Parts: sequence; structure tokens; C-alpha cells
Amino acid sequence: MQNKHRTFILCLIAIHILFFVTKIIIGDFFILDSYEYYQLAENILHKFQFYCGDLNADIDFRNYTRRPPLYAIFIIISSGFLNSTIGILLFQNTISIISLLLVKKIFEENFFKINYLWFFIFIGTSINQFVYSNMIMSEIFFQFLIVLLFYNLHKVIKLHSWKYLVFFQINIILLFLTKPVFYLFIIPNIILTVLIYRKTKIKYGFLSSILPILIFLLYSNWNLNRTGSYDFSSMQNFNLLEWNLKYFHQNKYGYKKSKNINDQILSEAAKIKNYNENQSYIKNEIFTYLKKDPIGYGIFHLKGCLRIFIDPGRFDLVNFFKIKDDNNEGILHHINEEGIRGVIKFLRTQPTIILLSLFIILIFNFLKLTGFIWFWIKNYKRSNLLILSFLFVILYIVALTGPLGASRFFVPILPTYLMFSVLGFTDLIHKLKHFRFYKKDKTLLN
Repeated sequence: MQNKHRTFILCLIAIHILFFVTKIIIGDFFILDSYEYYQLAENILHKFQFYCGDLNADIDFRNYTRRPPLYAIFIIISSGFLNSTIGILLFQNTISIISLLLVKKIFEENFFKINYLWFFIFIGTSINQFVYSNMIMSEIFFQFLIVLLFYNLHKVIKLHSWKYLVFFQINIILLFLTKPVFYLFIIPNIILTVLIYRKTKIKYGFLSSILPILIFLLYSNWNLNRTGSYDFSSMQNFNLLEWNLKYFHQNKYGYKKSKNINDQILSEAAKIKNYNENQSYIKNEIFTYLKKDPIGYGIFHLKGCLRIFIDPGRFDLVNFFKIKDDNNEGILHHINEEGIRGVIKFLRTQPTIILLSLFIILIFNFLKLTGFIWFWIKNYKRSNLLILSFLFVILYIVALTGPLGASRFFVPILPTYLMFSVLGFTDLIHKLKHFRFYKKDKTLLN
């Protein structure tokens, strides 16, 4: 077992080094979102302004809250105060390895037997793990914080410790200061903290859930002072408009009409100079449209949630390897425009090496999903608070991602998902082998 553990770690380090060196040779560690994070880091470091745009251009209030500050601070520290972008990748590869090993440690300490070979195969075919370890994007840092959240929860339940309970709550704060998707978690966290309290009997432990709420309110109040709006992040409106509403209408009416609706909303909003009223108008218009067909939108949203489990990540591969792509739109655009037929037509335009890679990844994604589903079929009745909490966080991220449904947004929960997948998949293989030998023995007896 010790030799297997050592071999697993060495192989894990080796594959990270392979992608790291490959990306250094290829160069260019940025995609569109990367520039905003890096600009925010520069503005914090040089002018102590938490603003992700150009301070010399006209001020856009959305850029004050578009990106929470923590990943930008990580960029400053890991790059040696912006002296080396390679330093960022080095740190991200390190915490990627730590995250995968820490998840393994948590499950092993909860008496799960892990098949190291299949775990490594599942990791190795999750290319987005290595892509975002080597891009200036917040996904791997966010993933590391989620794994730390699980580790602290594991320690709270195991040791009944106030210290780890406080660490758990601080973790939640760090998470929503990295990505806005996690700020709503402060609500279910109240229930989760009560459940932790009931299980551990930590004195006054239920009060600890107040800490993330307090920091959320302070941060939102800071946003109010800077922009005149209490919104936690301007990304919320942007995503609702450009992803949820636009792609829902594109799926329903076609690209032209969906674009016209969005353009009309933005045109009317531009007439409103007060930033708070401007953002409120956009939000109200979005929900007015969505409420016109709640069932249709619900089905559309659910499709996106399911798609995130199997998306092979064409966008990730093309950007990582800097493959020339004349198509301005990706699979998500084509699946909403023409469905499966549109995706097939689009894939025919892709390089052969990309198609082959996507096909292999897609097959393994289905195997991972099969293992994940089988794990919960077998274990849902006997799962404890810790394991159910892991599942809840996975479903929380998936539900809030919704129509975006791309592999990039699955990265933060990938290590834990892969662990459930490999446990379920290896158990399923064992059951199938046992069933086959049972049938064979029965035939011989007859």
C-alpha cells in the first residue's frame, strides 16, 4: 500500500510537470477573464484600488465589484509582486496536487478504500484540471479553498473542535471573496452549522455561522459606499443577462431574437445614469422575461446542470494549446442554436487531434458520471453528515452554474467528484465481475 501511495504521488507530480512545461513552451497564460484578475492585482498593488479595469479610462462602476479581491491577492503573492507570471502557475500546480491528495486523505480517514490506478486514470482524463493549473484563472485556487472547506468540516466532525469550526466559517468567507457564486452559501450554511452543532455538541457552535454573514454584510456595505449599489457583485447581472437569458432565448427563438432582446434591455438601461437604478432595471427585466416561461426555463436550466458533468472541454483544450480556431462561437452557442445537429456540424470543422481528444475525454466523463451515480445508489442511506455535505456543495455549484454548463466551471468541485466517481465505478466493476463469475459457476453446475 505504501508503494502504491508513493507511485501515485510521483505520477501525479509527473503529469502536472508535463502540462506545466508544455504551457511554458507554448506561452500565453491568459484568456479573456485573466486580464481582469491581473488588472485588479496591478491596481491593488500599485494604487490600492480594488478595481478590475483601467483606472486611466472612464470609470465603470461594474468593475469595482466584478471580481472579488482574493484571487488577485493570490496573484500578487504567488508572482512575487507581479514579477513572474510563471510563479503563479507554479503555485497553482502545487495547490492542485495538494487538493487531490487532501481529498484522498479525507476519504481514506473516513474508511473508504481507494483504487489508486482508477483514481489516477480519472484524474489524468480530466484535462481541465491541468489546463487551469496553468492559466491565470481563479478555478484552481477556488478548488483548493473548497477542498480546505471539506477538510475543516472533516476535522470539526472528527475532533469536535471549535478551532476547526471557526476555520470552516473563515473558509466560506474566503470562498465568496474569491468567486461570487459562493456568497449565497451563507444561507444553507446556517442549517449546516446547526447540524454540525447537533452532531458535535460544540458549545455555542451554532453561533459561528454569523461570521460569514457579518463579513458578507460588511463587504456589501463597502460596495454600497463605492458604487451606490448594495450588490455583492456585478457579475450576477452579467451572467443572468449574457448566459441565462440570452441562451434561453436563443434556444427558444434563435440567435437573432435573443440578441435583439438583450440589446433592447441594455439600450434602455443605458438611459439610466444612476448605477444602482441601472442594475436594478437590468435585473428586473431579466426576471420579467424568465417568469414568462418558468417551466421552459427550468428545463433549460436543468439541461445545463446535466451537461456540466459530461462536457469534454473543447474551449479549454483550444485555449491551452493555442490551436487556431476560426469559429468565434463554441459548442454552447451551437447546442442552443441548433441542438445536437448544430454541435455535429460545428465539430466537423475542428482539427482531428481535438476531435480525438474530445471523444476520449467524453467516454471517460460518462464512466465518471456512471461511477458517481452508482456510489449514491449504493450509499445514500448510510451516508453521514460529512459525505452528504460534500454532495450538497457539488450540487450547489452545479445548480448555480446552470446554463453555462461548461467543464471550466466544474473544476472547483472536480477532486471530490472524482473521488465519488472512482469509489462508485470500482464497486460497480467488482459487482459486475462477481455477477459474471456467479453466472459462470451456475452454468457449470447445471
